Amino acid sequence: MIQESKLRIVIESQHALRDAQAMRRELESLDKTGQFATKSMDQMSVAIRQLAGYAAGLATVSAAINKVDAYTGLQNRLKLVTESQEQLNQAMGDTFAIAQKTASSWDSTAMVYQRFADNADRLGISLGKTAELTETVSKAISVSGGSAASAEAALMQFGQALASGVLRGEEFNSIAEQAPGLLKAIAKGMDVNIGALRAMAADGKITGDVLVDALGK
Repeated sequence: MIQESKLRIVIESQHALRDAQAMRRELESLDKTGQFATKSMDQMSVAIRQLAGYAAGLATVSAAINKVDAYTGLQNRLKLVTESQEQLNQAMGDTFAIAQKTASSWDSTAMVYQRFADNADRLGISLGKTAELTETVSKAISVSGGSAASAEAALMQFGQALASGVLRGEEFNSIAEQAPGLLKAIAKGMDVNIGALRAMAADGKITGDVLVDALGK
């Protein structure tokens, strides 16, 4: 399927190039002679429409290939934290459903899921609990009211914090700015205010275990 797509791109690129060259010759001819006859304009209009059609086709194929690549990358990410096809299917289904429910990026949601799952043994959590925690994080970021880009950035920063084993520094500040709803959820789970949470972050006390416990509540 991918080979066919690549072949189509080559063929359509050649068509687009020929049409572009034809347009250039036509425009140069019109410029030199100054003859803006109806026939010439009609021919140029046809060339423009053909070029636009080929360009749209190229964009469609390119987008499809990019989506296939993104899906493959996402699947490979989750393969790292699952032990069977059944678990992989569950992880793919869970992260997709969470992304849909919280209007989040599937890739960013999968990254947070992966970070939780990476530490599942140490944190004592199952795949089901991993999905539950990922959904809680995604919902908390979603209700923060920021843009889609801000939400995705916050998910990435939270994922990095999980990877390092502690939420502090740049990750904490980024989440505070882009997804304050997540910090409020963590603070509520720890029964502290944001000021106390910030002080704990500065001291490196918001570890993965603390986050799992807080978000679980």
